[in-house]
Amino acid sequence: MKLIKLALISIVVFTVLLWGITLMFPSNTVISRAANIHGSADSLFKKVKTNEISLTSILAATNSGVSLQAADIPFYEDNLFNALNQSAVPAADTLFFRLSYGGKAIAEGGMAFYQLVPDSATTQVFYVFQTPWYQPLKKMKMMVADKVYGPGLDSALLRLKNKMQ
Repeated sequence: MKLIKLALISIVVFTVLLWGITLMFPSNTVISRAANIHGSADSLFKKVKTNEISLTSILAATNSGVSLQAADIPFYEDNLFNALNQSAVPAADTLFFRLSYGGKAIAEGGMAFYQLVPDSATTQVFYVFQTPWYQPLKKMKMMVADKVYGPGLDSALLRLKNKMQ
């Protein structure tokens, strides 16, 4: 009987300790990739914003049921991006997007264009995932999200690079 009590207490203490540690993990996870693409940042931004180059075809290789909303302002509230946008002069043109499948948002993020050198623009694609503080297992899962979503961002930048050539 003492062994069973000890096992139950150990399980409860270990679970509470693990859950307490996961509270220190961040609620927002940003996954980002960047690449240099030939052209100016302004022309790239205008082509993507005016849908001359389809943002949906860049982000989702197969357009099967994926819908896209794009805007000049972020879709997420009360976060680092909004705080930085209010206090600093933006150094890049950024187009924010939300990908949905079946009416449910599957990814939010943006595409930023930086003109660092005259002949090419550094293009950054990023996803921002927000996890509730009370879901520790989901927060732990987001720690390895780069391996899941990173290759998709790499291929999106490659598709954009190919369309600009």
